Amino acid sequence: MEFASLSVARVHIVRIDPGEDVLGGVKAFLAESGVKQAVVLGGYGTLAEHHIHWVRNNRIPAEDIHGFGEGGIEILSMNGLVVGGEPHIHVALSTPAGAYGGHLEDGCIAYVLCEVFLAEVEGVELRREWAEVDVAGMGTGRVPRLLFG
Repeated sequence: MEFASLSVARVHIVRIDPGEDVLGGVKAFLAESGVKQAVVLGGYGTLAEHHIHWVRNNRIPAEDIHGFGEGGIEILSMNGLVVGGEPHIHVALSTPAGAYGGHLEDGCIAYVLCEVFLAEVEGVELRREWAEVDVAGMGTGRVPRLLFG
């Protein structure tokens, strides 16, 4: 375990318009604004289509499975980090059949509205690197690791 404390420089609100890709919109904002590191404070809205992924089991290396859907899908929440200008966002979604969530992927298309809130942070440089791990009961392999400074 390792941690860092950072300061909030600015809070950004990104509007994703109907028909636009949510992750694509966030990436476009990051490129246009030059924001390199941020905390995804949240987001909400509706989707016409979605594409998310999650891990199938608790083994290393992880095995991803992908889920797709369309129709009136509510975004209940979003959270994550932007490190080195790259967003890593998790999302909770719901339909009348229930709620589910996973890693936001390209292909989540805004329906009526979608707004994402990011806090640009400073004070410590965040970065991700691949690290070799050997975890009893889970296996051996490479995992992404958040580093500070």
